[in-house]
Amino acid sequence: MTQFSTLGNDYSLSNVEIENGNNFGGSIEFREGVPIQLLKYNERSRNGNFGQIVLNQEALNVLRTINEPLAIISVVGSFRRGKSWFANVLHGRHDGFELGAKVEGCTRGIYMWSPPFKLESKQSDGEIIQKRVIVLDSEGIDDPKQDENWATKLFILCLVVSSTFIYNINGIVGKDDIGKLYLMTDLSKFIQEPEVGDFLPRLVILLRDFTLESPESLKEYFLEKLNNVDPKAAKGIKKFFYGFDVFGLPHPGCKKTMVQHMENAITDNLDEEFVEEVENAVKSIYSQLPLKYIGSSTMKGMAFVKFLQDTVERMNSSETSTLLSIPSEYESIIQYNESMISEEKLPMIWEEFEEKSEECASETRKLFSGKIIGSPIQIEKFIDQLSGKLSKIKENFTKKNSKELMIYNENIAKKYWEKFVKIGLTLENLFENYAEFQKALKSFELAYEKSSMKSPEAARVIASYMKNQYSEAIDYMTQLGRMNAELAKAVHAKEEAERLRIEALAREGELCRKIEAQKREREESGKNFGNKILELQRNIEQQKKSQEEMQHRLIKEREYATKRYNQKYEQMRDSMLEQRRLNEKEKMELIKQQERKFEQIQRSLIEEHNRKHEELKRQLDLEKMKANQNEIYQRKLLKKIEASSRDNQELLEQIRTLTDNRSRGIDWKDIANVATVLLPVMFKFLL
Repeated sequence: MTQFSTLGNDYSLSNVEIENGNNFGGSIEFREGVPIQLLKYNERSRNGNFGQIVLNQEALNVLRTINEPLAIISVVGSFRRGKSWFANVLHGRHDGFELGAKVEGCTRGIYMWSPPFKLESKQSDGEIIQKRVIVLDSEGIDDPKQDENWATKLFILCLVVSSTFIYNINGIVGKDDIGKLYLMTDLSKFIQEPEVGDFLPRLVILLRDFTLESPESLKEYFLEKLNNVDPKAAKGIKKFFYGFDVFGLPHPGCKKTMVQHMENAITDNLDEEFVEEVENAVKSIYSQLPLKYIGSSTMKGMAFVKFLQDTVERMNSSETSTLLSIPSEYESIIQYNESMISEEKLPMIWEEFEEKSEECASETRKLFSGKIIGSPIQIEKFIDQLSGKLSKIKENFTKKNSKELMIYNENIAKKYWEKFVKIGLTLENLFENYAEFQKALKSFELAYEKSSMKSPEAARVIASYMKNQYSEAIDYMTQLGRMNAELAKAVHAKEEAERLRIEALAREGELCRKIEAQKREREESGKNFGNKILELQRNIEQQKKSQEEMQHRLIKEREYATKRYNQKYEQMRDSMLEQRRLNEKEKMELIKQQERKFEQIQRSLIEEHNRKHEELKRQLDLEKMKANQNEIYQRKLLKKIEASSRDNQELLEQIRTLTDNRSRGIDWKDIANVATVLLPVMFKFLL
């Protein structure tokens, strides 16, 4: 047997703790309750069968009790992005649906909040209606451990069953952040839309940890970024969702440990801007919360359960995603309460029986009319089918009541016949004459009329006595000589006429009762049919008004965006003109600065030129002075050279002489003397 969880396999909080709850506060109303698993996915079994979606009967039983129109919110997105926390905030609390800080996602399958809460809202026509809001927290999409086919089916399933589809993604829209939004490329591959009415929900995009400067239009920003990643997906969203909202939620502004355990968060410790943006998003979602429609009919508990069962059955028929056909009508399964009359004590007089029967039938028609979904022709057919079933049920109870009335009245007649008449037909107490016999019959009839249950059955019982017991008594009295033959014959004729009159009145009363019952049934059925048609017309008008409002809002947004663009353009133009003026001013100032700088440079160059001129002049004078000194030095040098030449000549002569003397064998002492003479001369030469 498949096991389902009320709180999830790993919930650490008790039911009492969850019901008490960690209040978010602010403008979001706190909702009591606990999460309960609506459905789960069984992975591929050992025998090779593909996975199956299994519904939780306990959750379906909760849904079946809902008699108000439903608004269904699905919160979908990649795992570990905080979608379950936002589902909790929709109930004005931090806790509830399971959160977790693990790498793996926490939620498995789809959980719903129980009980679904009531919400009053004003329709576009001014009517105040009460709806039931079901919030669904789905398993994270793109979990690495998730079956790919199941992930796609989960996305399509949430898209089909919800009236508001909240998709939670990373604020920086990149290739890895859009999740299953690529399926928006062509939803007709997955969903076959009905012939009439809306079937897609209102789309809400949550950009989490959005830290960029807020653009003029988050919607345009989102479409632009999505278009950069997947142009076909952006085109698909604009095609299928003519109106949708985008909200940017900044980082909570708390420490990492708190982000990992947001179920324990304290609102006052969160970033003020984050809290404000969350409240604005929730307020906007609830202020525009549409009902769930099938065709032109709103959905209530029984119809939604049937719709959910059929959708899951079709998804389970194939391993891969199948084309879902969205019906435009549904006949709710009504369990006719056949015990409502049988629980009462029978027999009843027919006035009471008709009143009770009509009360039960009217209640059944009312419930049935409130739950059936379809076109006017189909609704008329459903009402006829219901009338046929109710007629059969009533026919069975009519026969039973008639039988019980006959038994009851026969017992009354027997009792008083024996008391007043039969006792006078014995030999011991035989009536003395016809007058005494007639008196006994009169007493019998009066007692019977007083004690019997007035009905055609009571008339038939007394008519039967007149035909049988009366006739036998008259014959018996005649045989015993208490009545003559002529009198007996006259009495027989009288009683027979009375019997026929009573039977005719009984038949007439029964026919009138049946005609009156059929009349009331036709009036009731016609009234219910008329009310249902009016409801369909109001729903169609409401859908049109909702579309017109969304289109009007879209036009307003475009007008606002255009106005903002024009304002921004004007500001940019004024800014450019101002910048140009400033540039001209700066240009003139720069020219003046350059002229002053040029003049300064020019003066510097002149001064430098003059300085260098003076320097060159001094150098030239110095050079001239040096030149004069060089001329004197040159004259002295020439004299030295001339003197040196003479000395050299003398030295050469001496060396030549010395050489000649050596060849002649001069003593070394003489050479030394010569050297003594030559060295000073050579030294002088070198200098």
